[in-house]
Amino acid sequence: MREAGRDPRILLIEDAEPDVFLVREALRQAGISSDLTVLDDGEKAVDFIDRLDQDPDSPCPNVVLLDLNLPKRSGDQILERMRRSRRCGEVPVIIVTSSDSPKDRAQTAELGATLYFRKPSRLDEFMALGALVRGVLGGEAGS
Repeated sequence: MREAGRDPRILLIEDAEPDVFLVREALRQAGISSDLTVLDDGEKAVDFIDRLDQDPDSPCPNVVLLDLNLPKRSGDQILERMRRSRRCGEVPVIIVTSSDSPKDRAQTAELGATLYFRKPSRLDEFMALGALVRGVLGGEAGS
């Protein structure tokens, strides 16, 4: 749930700096002002979720953007850990990946991903991610 008057907290788990830049740009173009935390490997992401579970005063992100191909732990492992979180298990998770594999889509759906966004090769298509995030954030504005 988002606090009134506060920018949404977005957790981006992505190891490729150019993709981090593109995500920031997609959010900016969609008019989303956010408190963005970027983690560049799977181990840091699991540690982050563990800390959220241990500290009831730490706010959960409003949405997680998760790459599947990460160093140290896979996106599937992070998604699975996220869904087991006592405090943040219901947070929407958008998979942001270059994979168009039906197996990856099925696996992440089974693990509880909210949306699956395949990283396109065209910049204008990548910018559509901002609208997806805005839609997910808008869905919780009234809750």
